[in-house]
Amino acid sequence: MTRFFTSAAYRRFLMVLLYVTVAAAAFNGFYTKWRLNDGHGPSSLASMVDGTAYRPYVYRQFAPAIANGVQSLLPAATVERISERLAEPRRVNSRSGLAMRFPASEALQPSVTLRYHIVYYLAFLALLGSLFAMRALCLRAGASAPAATVAPLAMALMLPFFLTEGGYFYDFFEVLFMACAMLLAWRIPIESPVRTAVRLGLLAAVAAVGAWNKEAFLFFVLTLYPLLRLRLPRLQAAAVVGLLAFICGCVYLAMRVRYAGNPGGTVSFQPGANLFYFLDPGNWFRTENTYGVTLPKGLSAVMMLAIAGLAAAGWGRLPAAFRLHVLAALAVNVPLFLLFAAAGEARNLSMLYPSLLLLMATALTGWMTVAPSARAGG
Repeated sequence: MTRFFTSAAYRRFLMVLLYVTVAAAAFNGFYTKWRLNDGHGPSSLASMVDGTAYRPYVYRQFAPAIANGVQSLLPAATVERISERLAEPRRVNSRSGLAMRFPASEALQPSVTLRYHIVYYLAFLALLGSLFAMRALCLRAGASAPAATVAPLAMALMLPFFLTEGGYFYDFFEVLFMACAMLLAWRIPIESPVRTAVRLGLLAAVAAVGAWNKEAFLFFVLTLYPLLRLRLPRLQAAAVVGLLAFICGCVYLAMRVRYAGNPGGTVSFQPGANLFYFLDPGNWFRTENTYGVTLPKGLSAVMMLAIAGLAAAGWGRLPAAFRLHVLAALAVNVPLFLLFAAAGEARNLSMLYPSLLLLMATALTGWMTVAPSARAGG
């Protein structure tokens, strides 16, 4: 028995259990804050799965398309029976089902409820899967195993803070796809043409579904160039990035054509909104209810101080390729944030999530390896 509890398999079991627990807590923090935009017609899940949401929200069809596809494969009678069970009014006062404490939830609408539950659990699984992808990414960046294990947990718990001024189910898929794209771009195995082709094919597939999930993925693929350059010559790395951008552009164009008749606009152009936001000192100290407690917002002075400390401690430990990726992400994301993001909407800096994760992991590595005498003296 002792051998079993000290085995690597049992340690992996404990890690999975920990990741599931933290992912559930973080996802609940998001859901109790925003739900799935229930009742907000222009961007609610009900309008997303029906294809009637406003542009640009309606373009983000990856999870809704899966939910619609699953429902279409089931007999109509089965869908009706499952939907009636899931939307049963008594579930409002029970501890089972998503309607608990949310009697106005779209999960109670028989025409939507099955697809609502599918998207809900797909988003949770995307968050859970992203934790394992982020751990692998931290290890690639040279973080120690303990730091690489802890950093994704901290990142997941911070996500509800960054989902300020809005939060959407597709934000969790975006985190997963960004981490997977970086893992695939890291050290392409050029010694084997077959493995190279497989890796690049998978990277192209991730880019396609990433753009299907959120059109901004087109810009994120530009930040992969420093990672691709680890193994590919300059022109080949640029060609791969160009191909990925082309794939994302084609997906985005298909979405634009498909939903050209929907209300709204292609983008939300808000130049200067965040410049004026940060010029107001009071905005640096604003709070918001997260995890049921009034806490600093995602772009508050408290959060900026924490991020600055992580950057100072972790930057020097990052490999050069990852430092270049961070700089590329800043160069791409910050202008987009200043041009298109609503005032204080931290989630529109999502392309920097992997950068924050890596800085956190390398900072933790340094702090965990400080000599005992140094800790005692500090």
